[in-house]
Amino acid sequence: MDSLDLTPEQIAAKVRKKQTPAMALRPLLLSFKGRIGRKQFLTWYIPLWGLPILTTLLSQTAAAYLFLVMLWPLFALTTKRYHDFGKAGWAGLFQLIPGLGGLLIILAGCGMTIGDFHDNKYGESLYKK
Repeated sequence: MDSLDLTPEQIAAKVRKKQTPAMALRPLLLSFKGRIGRKQFLTWYIPLWGLPILTTLLSQTAAAYLFLVMLWPLFALTTKRYHDFGKAGWAGLFQLIPGLGGLLIILAGCGMTIGDFHDNKYGESLYKK
């Protein structure tokens, strides 16, 4: 049975049952290759995105430097998440919009959408049997 023939209830059951494999820390935060699921994306993206915001309470200069350091891991996570949909990671540039960029990434798809159930040019499906 192809995943495109599944009902929404069957898809939800398949996603709930499947534990997607976690990627090692170094490739997760530094590489732009591969695919990651929603849970792994949100587990790392929200703290990395929120840390510079919290640091702003102490020092705006320190927060600016911290944000610059966090850009690479944020882009790496976002790119891998877009790869899970079968799309290029260029849409991750939206996170450069001051204030709302990270929220747009989370709400516009990366944190709310299930990835492809089939292999794509960016890697194997996370939901293989």
